[in-house]
Amino acid sequence: MTMFKPNLAIEEIRIYSKGRPVFAEKFHAGLNIIRGQNSSGKSTIMDFIFFGLGGDLLETQWRESALHCDAVILAARLNGHSVTLGRDVEPRASRPMRIFFGPIEEALSSAAEGWERYPFSRGSAESFSQVMFRHLGLPEVQYGESNTKITMNQILRLLYSDQLSAVDKIFRPQRFDDAITRQTVGDLLCGAYSNSYYNARIRRKDAEAELKEVITRIGFLIKTHGREGHPLTMAWLDAERERLEDDLTRLNQRIGELEEQIFKTQFDDRLTLNDQNETYERVVTLQSELGRLKEDLNEAELERLDSIDFIASLEKKLKELEQSHDVIAQMDAIAFEFCPSCFAPIEHDHVDGSCSLCKSAYDHSRTEQRVLKLINEYSRQRENSLIIQKSRDSIIVKLKAEIDATTEFWRQASRHYKVALRTPTTELRLELRQLNREAGYAYRQLEELASKKAIVTELAELSQTREVLEREIDQLRVIIESEERRNHLQKAKSAERIENEVLDFLKRDLERQSTFVSANRISFAFDGDRLAVNDESFFSASSMVYLRNSFLAGFMYAAANEATFLHPRFLLMDTVEDKGMEPDRSKNFQRLLYDKSKKAISEHQIIIATSMIAEELDNPSITVGAFYTHENRTLKLQ
Repeated sequence: MTMFKPNLAIEEIRIYSKGRPVFAEKFHAGLNIIRGQNSSGKSTIMDFIFFGLGGDLLETQWRESALHCDAVILAARLNGHSVTLGRDVEPRASRPMRIFFGPIEEALSSAAEGWERYPFSRGSAESFSQVMFRHLGLPEVQYGESNTKITMNQILRLLYSDQLSAVDKIFRPQRFDDAITRQTVGDLLCGAYSNSYYNARIRRKDAEAELKEVITRIGFLIKTHGREGHPLTMAWLDAERERLEDDLTRLNQRIGELEEQIFKTQFDDRLTLNDQNETYERVVTLQSELGRLKEDLNEAELERLDSIDFIASLEKKLKELEQSHDVIAQMDAIAFEFCPSCFAPIEHDHVDGSCSLCKSAYDHSRTEQRVLKLINEYSRQRENSLIIQKSRDSIIVKLKAEIDATTEFWRQASRHYKVALRTPTTELRLELRQLNREAGYAYRQLEELASKKAIVTELAELSQTREVLEREIDQLRVIIESEERRNHLQKAKSAERIENEVLDFLKRDLERQSTFVSANRISFAFDGDRLAVNDESFFSASSMVYLRNSFLAGFMYAAANEATFLHPRFLLMDTVEDKGMEPDRSKNFQRLLYDKSKKAISEHQIIIATSMIAEELDNPSITVGAFYTHENRTLKLQ
């Protein structure tokens, strides 16, 4: 059968009390029915499935028998990949999860080795919702002013119909519920959000913050270092330097003339060598500093190039690992009839778990486990490397600016040293000193220009960065607007498909509600958390339950027949006989579920609990476990 993604399925559940299993059953694709007498523990198992997948149970929502248990272990498949999920039973909200990237048999035999622990909420470490979203291919949707991220618990609110939820609501209730959360979850499952849309939104926010910082920095530099009437540009800087150098040339020429006159007049009187020594030491110091900065720059640029290659290799490995899973899945199907070397017939005394050609042992699940763990690890390495690379780019920009400034200082000091080698002295000393003071002032001005060169260089780079960011923000705006149009179209198409499925459930209901028989329009609002049939919202309690069940099931089956949904093609339903539902009506609904499951295009899974199973559905290919009674309860507690 085809698999539309995201796709979530439960293969097995094990519940433990005091270290021993008290419930262990396997599940299959399509319709699964847990059956038994009322109060035999069926709802407890449904709650454990919800909790094991990442749902949040408050202290008051735990059933008494469940609190005698220690932990729940789920063998699940995320887009066809086997993972094992574990959560400890504690009557507190927001409990963490342990994840083993492999089948349950390996998970239970590995003890603590191979398990990774993830918190409920994202903080310094990523949450289990992020890990599960990554393997389901769901975008990490942010919403609201606080940029809250959707969690598995919020997704499961549309995938679990429990007996404690109000019959006139769509969502399973939670603390601090709000309309924007419900709307975002509903739109996400309808397929109205894409990774490109949310990546563009997140990047636009970051780019706008970066642009604001750049503009603030530009304003500060201009205000602090600018001159009235003179913009801080490289053209102005070059013009100022040229003017000062012309002045120095003129002064040095006159100084040379005076020195020649002084030399002829009074040979013995010379200036001390202090100025020469001081100038020389400055040249040497600046030259040493310039060499050190260039070494630092070369080292930083080499590290940046190495990091680029490393990130590229991680991207390649992630792509190859995703492809390798499909190759691994196909390897089991290869069986040789003839030897590929000599073409002699091969005897097929094949042993399970071994190669059909060389008969060597081959562990498919362990290979798949390693692939999943590597995907997770390389994703984290890539994110960390990108953060470090951004910091390294800033260091390179700073080093280049320091090299430019130091080079200018060194050039001016060298020129000053050449002039200082002269030793003027005569009765014209007064004029000579005045000229030296003017030359010294010009040198200081050139040094100031050298220091401003670093500022001008930074301003130029900041201006270029601003232009790049502004172009990027414009491009992101186009992407977001395009995706929003696509999202609007997708929501309309999804709503139409959901409506058609729900109408089919209502029209095939037993004739208990006249509005259902004549139904031609279903309206639903995720933000308002309400349903209506032909604009009517109030019916008998049992009909309200039937309508809510029909909507949740219709949503799931619409996704099972259309690839554009981001619904996980999974549903938990503990309300097929809720609020006085008569047996015939409940059984008819069960038959509809089974009929739609057989006709669905994509793999999917729906798990229901009932005390009044339709007779033809009471067979092991559909049911899960025994028929539970008060004497034979689901949880075998001591």
